[in-house]
Amino acid sequence: MARMIAYTRAGTTPFVYIPLLGWHHLQHPALSVVSAAAATAEAAWFFRRAWRSGDLRDPLLVWGDVAFCVVLMLAGTRAAFPADRNVITTEFLPFSLVAPAAMGFGLGFAARAVPGLVALCVSWVAALYPHYALKLVSDLLGFVLWYGIAVLIGRELRTLAGAAQSAQEATRWAERLLAEQERLHMITRHRELTHREIHDHLLPIVDHVAAGQHVDPGLARQARLGANRARRFIMDPRAADELPFEQLMEEVCDTYIARGLALTSVILVDGDPPEEVGEAVAAAAREALTNVLKHAGEDARVNLFVESGPDRLEVVIRDRGRGFATGQARPGGGFLRTFAAVAGHGGVCDVTSEPGAGTRVAIRWPEAAHAG
Repeated sequence: MARMIAYTRAGTTPFVYIPLLGWHHLQHPALSVVSAAAATAEAAWFFRRAWRSGDLRDPLLVWGDVAFCVVLMLAGTRAAFPADRNVITTEFLPFSLVAPAAMGFGLGFAARAVPGLVALCVSWVAALYPHYALKLVSDLLGFVLWYGIAVLIGRELRTLAGAAQSAQEATRWAERLLAEQERLHMITRHRELTHREIHDHLLPIVDHVAAGQHVDPGLARQARLGANRARRFIMDPRAADELPFEQLMEEVCDTYIARGLALTSVILVDGDPPEEVGEAVAAAAREALTNVLKHAGEDARVNLFVESGPDRLEVVIRDRGRGFATGQARPGGGFLRTFAAVAGHGGVCDVTSEPGAGTRVAIRWPEAAHAG
């Protein structure tokens, strides 16, 4: 707003030079020259101060401008003959009307603005004395209207500025919140990847060796693959995200076939599900197959069925092992984490089993797509 008024002050300065065009009709031409020069100097001072401070609430800026306009109207109009002041020196009025506008922007509706308005109006009345015309009424009304309009415009501009500042603060807060959410997501993601790499690829081998069981060539191969995966993961955690879902499930099958599980698989993939969903489902499938090895034995026949698309996924693992009474046992160990991860992405894991009839694990995503 300060710069707007500064532009207006600079733009109205040429008006004070117009009386010089009627040089031969002036009573004191030199006074008109001095008035024009003084107005130019005051406009330059006003422009520089308003541009630098950017604040029209500066008392020196507002009241200094009002005082100069009062002097300009009282003294500058004396350059013309009394009968010609309302014609020749009326060009001082556009310059002086900027003063109430500056008060309106800087002071708003305030009682302290009244003396300034009164001083400007009285000075203009005195400047035109003794020859008045109906135009005087519109001149005085101009001082009041410029002040009132400037107050209203200033109020709207301040409201807009406040709204813009609030929007900027809200945007910065949202950006900080988004950054924090992304940071937490990255931490959670890294934890999931770490759990998957350790739990699914390394711990089964460690448990097998710790139990004193025979290390066959298949297990040795899986140990080498697991060690290589761990090294890649340490160097770059994103290395664990590079497999498409079909290849990821094939790797799961190969892992447990190499460990001696009698596994038959059918994998139908028309499109990859979201990466996080595919990883969570693959981890749950690994956990289910690990439990087959632990409880059903390597001789148990296992069928694995996979059907996947971009918005739908189903994995069913069926073994012909010993089974158990589902009402007397609850998922524990890795199931708690892997099943919870699937549920966290909107999926569901169902376990059904009967003693002597084997176990069936169904992993579905999203849950709503398979309801009923």
